[in-house]
Amino acid sequence: MSEKFDVAIIGAGPSGLTAGYFLAKSGLDVVILDKASELGAKNVYGGRIYSHVLKKYFPEYKDEAPIERWVRKEQLYFMTRDSAVKVEFFADKGFLEESFTAYLTKFVKWLGEKAENAGALIANGVRVDSLIIENKKVKGVIAGEDKLIADYVVIAEGANTVLLDSLNLKPKTKPNEVALGVKEVFRLDSEKINERFGVNDDEGVAALLVGYPSLGAIGGGFLYTMKNEVALGVVVRLDEPARKRIKMYDIVEEFRMHPLLKRLLKDSYMIEYSAHFVVERGKLPDRYLVGDGYLVIGAAAGFELNTGLIVRGVDFAIESGKIAADTILEAHSKGGSDRNALSIYLKKLRNSFIYRELEAFRKAPEFLSNERIYTKYPELLNDFFREILTVDGNPRRLYPTLRGIMKKKKISLLGLIRDGLRAVRSI
Repeated sequence: MSEKFDVAIIGAGPSGLTAGYFLAKSGLDVVILDKASELGAKNVYGGRIYSHVLKKYFPEYKDEAPIERWVRKEQLYFMTRDSAVKVEFFADKGFLEESFTAYLTKFVKWLGEKAENAGALIANGVRVDSLIIENKKVKGVIAGEDKLIADYVVIAEGANTVLLDSLNLKPKTKPNEVALGVKEVFRLDSEKINERFGVNDDEGVAALLVGYPSLGAIGGGFLYTMKNEVALGVVVRLDEPARKRIKMYDIVEEFRMHPLLKRLLKDSYMIEYSAHFVVERGKLPDRYLVGDGYLVIGAAAGFELNTGLIVRGVDFAIESGKIAADTILEAHSKGGSDRNALSIYLKKLRNSFIYRELEAFRKAPEFLSNERIYTKYPELLNDFFREILTVDGNPRRLYPTLRGIMKKKKISLLGLIRDGLRAVRSI
């Protein structure tokens, strides 16, 4: 069977649905294909979404989107097996609506409804096996025995780029360029969440945790408060478990049993366990983002950012989806669909916050590969505070105490200064 559309979008995540929404809203015939049985079924994300792009493109989102809690507290933990040092930022109302916690499954359903209401056709349970390529130009997609002809194809398949890899349309992903995230969700009464995290009903906490959560492997933990749940998880670079000779499920189990988390999760029970790939290589080179008849957007393009302090993806996905839609509409108005006609996608990306921010933090992945961040420095901080806060009749001055612990941990002053400068220059 063969059908014809103006645009075929592969993947019904935030990027693909945003592109579909704006294209359909402008009158194009759009189909969005997704292998999940229903919208959001394969989207694993229990975290935060930054609201700046929603304010710009979906100003009605406050009343419509499935917002769990507005992030009121930002926390960063440096953890060892039995202790933790916490850095917390709290601000009054002006900071409250910059981001919110949400389940991506629910958020994707909301975006999907908007795309369908705009006129896009969403086909779930459809796996795209390949692209229709004629004279080196993409002319549509192949899904099982069906062929869908399209003037434009948008590839939004997410971090697990099976299609792009199978067609050699991008460099092969290396184990050190992607991470595995495992998330657990615990049901806990909203009153207990409010009390334990010091927030009100509509307020939440977003926390990143370093050190013990990944058992010293390159990675870290996260914690987000929902209305009646706490989302807890670990993200570890894919090559690390083998190198450290540890298993991912052991990392997750150990993390959950930390004394601090046991107190925060007391009386809760697990309702969800899931896993997901996270892109950490940075964006694809420009030449892979545009081709004759197609564009690559969202996580498939590497549009995700981890600075060590902030983790982002959904806002990048929405922005890239909007830019892809604008590109196709402009090319369509001129009657072009080849690489040259679609190359304005790159120009628009360069003028967007996506490229500005990815460029600004381009050194972050290299800095975050420093193993000392996950082993020696959390131990140094915890031992330092343990010492200076101990009162037993022996004086403990700050600098001599720090130097003594550094000596025990075999951390040189020069190395500490060097890593500090790298942090400042990278993030």
